[in-house]
Amino acid sequence: MADTPLNDQERLAELRDTGQAIAKLAADEAAFTRAAEAFRALDRDAFQAELSKAQILQHCRLICRWFCSKHCIFVCMRLCKQPPVVVEPADQIKEMLEFAGVTARIAADEELLKAFMAAVDAVDDKAFSALIKKLKLERFCHQICHFICTVRCQRVCRWLCPPPPLITEVGFIPTSRIDALGRATGPSFPPGTTPADNKPAGIGDHPFGGIANIRGVFNVAGAFQYKVEYSLTPVGPWTPILTPINDYQWNFGPPPPPPPFPPFIYYTRLPAAGGWYNVSEMGLIGPDYLTDWDTPADRDQLYYLKLTVRNAALVEFESPAQPVRVDNGLPLPTPPLIDLALQMPDGTRRKLGCCESISRGDGNLLVVTLQAWDENFSAISVNLIGGCGVSVPLVSTTAVPLSKTYNGNVADTGYPLPTDFLVDPWSLKVDPCCYLIYVTVSDRAIVNNFLSGAHSVSNWRSITIA
Repeated sequence: MADTPLNDQERLAELRDTGQAIAKLAADEAAFTRAAEAFRALDRDAFQAELSKAQILQHCRLICRWFCSKHCIFVCMRLCKQPPVVVEPADQIKEMLEFAGVTARIAADEELLKAFMAAVDAVDDKAFSALIKKLKLERFCHQICHFICTVRCQRVCRWLCPPPPLITEVGFIPTSRIDALGRATGPSFPPGTTPADNKPAGIGDHPFGGIANIRGVFNVAGAFQYKVEYSLTPVGPWTPILTPINDYQWNFGPPPPPPPFPPFIYYTRLPAAGGWYNVSEMGLIGPDYLTDWDTPADRDQLYYLKLTVRNAALVEFESPAQPVRVDNGLPLPTPPLIDLALQMPDGTRRKLGCCESISRGDGNLLVVTLQAWDENFSAISVNLIGGCGVSVPLVSTTAVPLSKTYNGNVADTGYPLPTDFLVDPWSLKVDPCCYLIYVTVSDRAIVNNFLSGAHSVSNWRSITIA
């Protein structure tokens, strides 16, 4: 049932959140009364201000729905004097079908529909009763009332509780494509900085590093200031991002002598105490360009981002916590471990020094030992290069390529432990010459908003194939 609206845990959480939020508001009778009066008056600013003072603004929709439920009960008890008709389960679908016809009949007559709406809005029991009697719909009185009142309630709550502020992009990746573990799916928006996923090639499930651009929308009427914060948990404590933002505007002022004067004025937006940026200072780099986050110097750490917006009355509106995985570490060890040995026909091994020469008669196989890994491993390449422009990927005697990618398996970290491969260098059919066995390992981090900046380290060992 996890993917259905009847998920017990989610329902319990929603009911519990509603109960706790209403209890917190009701603990202050005066505040509760002001919120109820603002609800009745459709005063969005006053309603949100009271919830903000009680620190329950994040539950605005739940609280509004609770008020609406009570409102419709009061209204329909007043408009329909008789109690609702009890319908047995066996007859409910038949009765629903009848009411569907009644609903269609009322909705088809715009003047009639307006009359019902006016009666419900004004809680005019005489006008409502007259309509019901005229249409001989006494049996459906409560249902008609609740139908009209519920639609009104839905629209009221959309007005009183608009969508919260949202962080929409991190590192040019839409947050709709960042999973609960903070890993991102390409491509970037606009395209160019991070390509679409190609997991067999090691591209996908991206963390972020370096400077990450943060974009978002306010969804708040009369937005005055905003701040972006980060934390190790979705509930804080929060640290504000204090990055100065270089911005520009059209130069509409008089030209300073001598002309011509520059078409743009360049300036720097600086956050005030607590990390608050002024909305009025946002220029031509875009109204959604919030800040640039200098990500912490962690490797493979899950963080959370939050956008807070406040209006001129200093009522604060918070976005949901946005998970973002940070990786600013190089693959380990740095440089990668690569050791070479020669395996003799009897199975014994002799460690090879730098640029040693090997020949077929010295032994059967070359032993290549690798250790190169990263928590967000992307790919490792192991190639024999040198000679006259030779570049050949190494493959073990059991046909296993030494090069590989994570291929969508986020649990694959590369070669976290020293791993031996037996390679027949003479099967490569290269000319006798001096070569390098060249190893490069990279991670999947989007660094400074570009996947091309992913962390990468290399190492090599020289060998002469005689």
